[in-house]
Amino acid sequence: MAEIFKQLGYEKYKCETCGEEFWSKVKRNTCGDAPCDEYSFIGNPATSKPYDLYEIQKTFREFFKSEDHTPIDRYPVLAKRWRDDVFLVGASLYDFQPWVTSGLVEPPANPLTIAQPSIRLNDVDNVGRTGRHMTCFTMGAHHAFNKENKEIYWKDETIRLCHDFIKSIGIAPEEITYIESWWSGGGNAGPCLEVCVRGVELATLVFIQYEIDDNGDKKEIPIRVVDTGYGLERFAWISQGTPTAYDACFAPVIEKLKEITNVNVDEKILSENAQIAGMMDIENYADIRALREKVADKLNISHDELVKSAEPMEAIYIIADHTRCLAFMLADGIIPSNVKEGYLARLVLRRTIRFMKELEMKESLVDIMEIQLNFLNKFYPEIKEFQEHIMNVISLEEERYATTIEKGENIVKRKIKKLKKEGVTSLPLSNLTDFYDAHGIPPETVKEIAGNDFEVDIPDNFFTLVANEHEGEKVAKEKDLNLNHEPTKLLFYDDFFQKEFKAKVLDIVKKDDDISIVLDKTVFYPEGGGQPSDIGKISINDTEFKIKYAEKINNIVLHQLESPDDITKDTLNEIIGKEISGEIDWDRRITLARHHTATHLIVAAAKKVLGNHIWQAGAQKGLNRSRIDLSHYKRITQNEIDEIESIANSYVMDNIPVNINWLSRDEAEKKYGFTLYQGGVVPGSEIRVINIPEIDTQACAGTHIPQTGNIGMIKINKTERVQDGVERIDFSAGLSAVSSMQETNKFLQSSSDIFKVTPDQLEKTCDRFFNEWKAQKNEIDSLKSDIASLKINSLSDEITEHNGLKVMKTVIDSDFKELQKIATDFTDNEKADIVLIGNNDGKILGASSSKAIDAGVKINEIITESAKILGGGGGGRPTLAQGAGPKKDKITEAIEFAYNLI
Repeated sequence: MAEIFKQLGYEKYKCETCGEEFWSKVKRNTCGDAPCDEYSFIGNPATSKPYDLYEIQKTFREFFKSEDHTPIDRYPVLAKRWRDDVFLVGASLYDFQPWVTSGLVEPPANPLTIAQPSIRLNDVDNVGRTGRHMTCFTMGAHHAFNKENKEIYWKDETIRLCHDFIKSIGIAPEEITYIESWWSGGGNAGPCLEVCVRGVELATLVFIQYEIDDNGDKKEIPIRVVDTGYGLERFAWISQGTPTAYDACFAPVIEKLKEITNVNVDEKILSENAQIAGMMDIENYADIRALREKVADKLNISHDELVKSAEPMEAIYIIADHTRCLAFMLADGIIPSNVKEGYLARLVLRRTIRFMKELEMKESLVDIMEIQLNFLNKFYPEIKEFQEHIMNVISLEEERYATTIEKGENIVKRKIKKLKKEGVTSLPLSNLTDFYDAHGIPPETVKEIAGNDFEVDIPDNFFTLVANEHEGEKVAKEKDLNLNHEPTKLLFYDDFFQKEFKAKVLDIVKKDDDISIVLDKTVFYPEGGGQPSDIGKISINDTEFKIKYAEKINNIVLHQLESPDDITKDTLNEIIGKEISGEIDWDRRITLARHHTATHLIVAAAKKVLGNHIWQAGAQKGLNRSRIDLSHYKRITQNEIDEIESIANSYVMDNIPVNINWLSRDEAEKKYGFTLYQGGVVPGSEIRVINIPEIDTQACAGTHIPQTGNIGMIKINKTERVQDGVERIDFSAGLSAVSSMQETNKFLQSSSDIFKVTPDQLEKTCDRFFNEWKAQKNEIDSLKSDIASLKINSLSDEITEHNGLKVMKTVIDSDFKELQKIATDFTDNEKADIVLIGNNDGKILGASSSKAIDAGVKINEIITESAKILGGGGGGRPTLAQGAGPKKDKITEAIEFAYNLI
């Protein structure tokens, strides 16, 4: 590395401020990065000409193409398509982990270049405020994957390429510094260089060459990766010298937002704000007030003046940034919800609405999103393709948010009331987080509801904290069973119809309380992909054992025995090395296979009816019924279900061949794209591709029938919403579908028999009975109201006066609704100030007029105490309270007790 820097005319220095070593073409005392160096490009662009974000992307791509790098298209921002440890793509290298970086799969090109939209929410609270932070940014990269027998390039060539690119856009080499550092993450590590110009880091050059084990020790890895990241938004910013990176990258969107909101911009304040923010380690800096005070001091204005000037523009920047992030999230298949990646999308969406509210915008989020999409569509045609879907999701989410806020007031007030009783004077952060996590109530709304009576302190990094809690999934590790055998040969892939087989016993394994047999080959399908395992039997030395379950661990199938208690691992060890005969339950296998292939047809039909945004979010195959979970932003209507069912059955009747092939992962992805992974991440360098021509193609390890016609009928039984953004379709296939229809017919027939009509008359009969019942109910309610009025008149004689208050107490034979009507009639119409009334069911009710409340009567406390006599409890408001208990014979005593308390 030193040699290439010498060739380029650079010398090594040590920063007097931070102590880091760096390379520079000219002698200097500081490293070139903030806070050691101030931003010196604002109002003074560093390049020979300005670039907008898409011009710099094109320039970046063309430069590396000229340097023999193959440009590849961006990957979806939803990393969950090919990874099981993170939800979102946070850097370009995520695209190639773990399959390429582990050596299991060849890269799509080598070397390659890409401009990858990347999403990081770990500093979401700094967006808009610092001038440079974004939730979604474009990472330009050139990657080289070096194997032991084939090196593409390493440190020297990486440095040369970076140097020549930066030089090619008109930045003088004398401006560039390379700071030596170290990078680690995701279990890998290596040296790196941070590339800085005029106080801002533009790129990072990482040389991944070590694996870090659980003890923190490092060892060389067989594939050394050149992992570079060029912040293309920052390149656009430094080339234009605008106050913030947002102005450089979203200028058309920002201009429209300024026009809508009439926000006046103070360029001097914005520039100074960016300068100061660049001098601070804002990623770890949660106190925004301290940052603002530094800016205010430098401008010689008060903190309040700065806030008044800066906050509206910061809100515009946030809206511009967040809507771009949402566009990529929704176009790439994320559905806002309360879990996983959907939680992160909803967080970004609701923050956007919050800042729109701060700006008092009359426009809806749909209107603002249209501005962003019209801007992005020119550069990302795939976003334009999903524009209608994006708008539908945004519209529905905006409605849901309004409902959440409306319901949130009571939830917050109840919690605060409880905390006050416990002597708590300020809301704990855990409660603030829970309001957002569990109920979707943002912290600012909580603070508004609390008012001045209860302290609510919102951390400046609140959304960063909650986002960090939801950024990835923990992957469960299999218990190490020391299975040192060759992978089990799976015979069912060679011959689907094979029911019987012979195999050799390799091992006896005890796992928890179960004993399993390891064979060299098997016809038993091990559970996976939502498909239950096969069951059946094996025979050894004329002894028959039932197999109750099969599972695969590290490509070895364990056959779990349903054996007598006296069979132990030790007694079975003598059969190791011997031959067994095995047979599966064929009826179970064919039924599960029909349901599995039917699942693929239903997903394909759902895409046709509901849209291409549909993705499988989970599945479980069964014998009588199966289910498929689909990502969809609203409830599926009955008409849509009928259409999906019809299309799926038409695929069955077309009797299409189900083609099954093994392909290398990279070959399959090039041919079919990431829609292969509808059923989730599929491990291995070779994947099994199920192709139903012109209908559906998925990577799937399950068992499938050879022709769609073998499925028989498909019947969708019902749908339900299992969580926000996920719809579950419950269905049956083959003979199970026939059974489902017969069951439905039985219900129809039995229901018709109850009404003594034929099934075709059932609908009209039910409608007539319902309307008659409704009319009679209304008549009964009316009669009850008349009876209550008569009782009210007769109860006027029960009123007594005590200390200037009119009190009515009685026990009557009425239901609870009548008690309420009577009580409120007396207090609302000033016939009585206090009403104590009960019934023979052990229910007691109290009501107070404003006069009684002013006199100090606390009817809710009185009823609570009185209800204890009934063996129960009660409570309510100062105007109306209720109680009840099982000791109904003591209702008169409870009424008298309440009267004495008054």
